[in-house]
Amino acid sequence: MKGALLMNKRENLSLTYHNIGGLLYPDLQISNEPEADTKPLGRYGRMALNHLRNHHPQRFLILQMQGNLMKKMGEVEQEVLSKMESLTEQLLRLRPLPQTDDTLEKTRHLNQIKETAEELILNDIVFKPR
Repeated sequence: MKGALLMNKRENLSLTYHNIGGLLYPDLQISNEPEADTKPLGRYGRMALNHLRNHHPQRFLILQMQGNLMKKMGEVEQEVLSKMESLTEQLLRLRPLPQTDDTLEKTRHLNQIKETAEELILNDIVFKPR
């Protein structure tokens, strides 16, 4: 009887397949929104994903089962990028570039500002469970 139930369940599934080299592969998606699966995660989205997986496994599984994991990580990525831009501008206003012809000194100053902004944002956005 269980075999018949399994057969009925299999018949009710409406999977689509795509052909690659003569083999059929099912069209599966991780999240509820197909565009969230196809859009690659950037550095900060991957960092948030790894942090969630390693430090909050229950939340990771819940988001994965609900189909919202990749959407959330994409949102984290976008939030970080916008905050990085605005925070970098604010820090540059507080600590402007040195008035020198030395390109290395200017680059060093900009790198310090970006590192400071990144450190603040990592703790504030990336490493918080969603």
